[in-house]
Amino acid sequence: MNPVDLELVKLKRQWQNVVKANDKKPMFICLGEKHETDLFDGFIKSRLSEDYDGEDIFLIHYQEFNGMDSFGRILLDDWKEYYELLEKSEENIPQWELNVSDEKFKTDAYKAFFPLLELKKNFPNLKNSKIYLYIAPVRISDIEELSLWIKDWCKLCENSGNQDIKLIWTEHHTYKTLPENPSAHSFRVEVDIHQLMQNTAAHTNRKKNSVDTDFQQQILTASNHLSKGRFKEAEFALRNAVKLAKEQKNKQGEISAYFMLTQTFIADRKKERAEDTYRTIFEEVEPNSSLEIQMYMNYGSYLLGNSKKSKAEKAFEKAAEVAQEIGEYAMAIECYRIIGTLNDTLLTKDKMIEYFEKSLDIAKLMEPSTRESSSLKFVASMLFIKYEGDKDKKTTLDNEMKNYFGEDWKVSVEKPKYS
Repeated sequence: MNPVDLELVKLKRQWQNVVKANDKKPMFICLGEKHETDLFDGFIKSRLSEDYDGEDIFLIHYQEFNGMDSFGRILLDDWKEYYELLEKSEENIPQWELNVSDEKFKTDAYKAFFPLLELKKNFPNLKNSKIYLYIAPVRISDIEELSLWIKDWCKLCENSGNQDIKLIWTEHHTYKTLPENPSAHSFRVEVDIHQLMQNTAAHTNRKKNSVDTDFQQQILTASNHLSKGRFKEAEFALRNAVKLAKEQKNKQGEISAYFMLTQTFIADRKKERAEDTYRTIFEEVEPNSSLEIQMYMNYGSYLLGNSKKSKAEKAFEKAAEVAQEIGEYAMAIECYRIIGTLNDTLLTKDKMIEYFEKSLDIAKLMEPSTRESSSLKFVASMLFIKYEGDKDKKTTLDNEMKNYFGEDWKVSVEKPKYS
């Protein structure tokens, strides 16, 4: 069994225990770091494989959440499409009544809940199964509306008396998207990522005593030491990794090892040594490369964490300059977004607008797909607010964004401190 499969087995055991202990809850929220919730996402997907031998049914939806009055209909449309396929391929399938309640609801969650409840009651294969609806929208237009939709769904579950239909949600354990929901049970997924990396290296790297294998092993060993707070041991392993990367002429590996050294010194509260290592990075990293951009952005984040805003801005400015020079436009926009946001004050509002407008200039050079995946929508949505009563600028911006993204280009942003 490979290491990832082993983690999925552990997740399955945890999931079964969580569900069993909280059977009356209509919703389960999986909390964790991104790599942990990603693994849980993989676990849910594995329930759809042909090898899955359980009775429970998992419905997975990544559709965008575009509002509390349309999300239920979107889910129902998917289920209707599947039902119509069954009608064509199987004989005598049970009739599916799509009647919904006449009650008034805040959202359209009922449009999906009642038909699903009806489906469960009438399909012989579903009567003894639990149905888990896993929603993970790739984009959320309004967090508050999503929260209302979910609360409506939970209330429908509770009022129906049926405990076999459950909602599943995943999110970061610290930076949560949804507000607290008493109807939901939250549980923490914890994966020892360093152990997993070591197991994976051992599983996939059978070739012993090669420079490349030794380098990877030093990185993994350092990660494990770092996670346990053993800073001297982590530093020793990383010094070895730097040496091996130099011998191998593996510049990217060398810089990665140096960067891990900065994290080790930061964790060990040795700021001067972290600064020295960053200086070494900028001496060694290949000029005008994506890696150089990433290192300047990392350095900027480190400076912000140490209340050095002015120096941090210069680091992000340098990263943006390199990014524009080599055509990494999305990274340049992200740098200018950060600088602009740092200047969201009454006294520096003009500087914020200046840097956000630089992003608009860069957008003109971008391919549509790159533009779509950048933070341009956020920047433009914030800028639209900051323009206040300047109707001409607002109209020009609106037309430009509609040209790029269509009518529905604005995204939900936290209201600026000063508007």
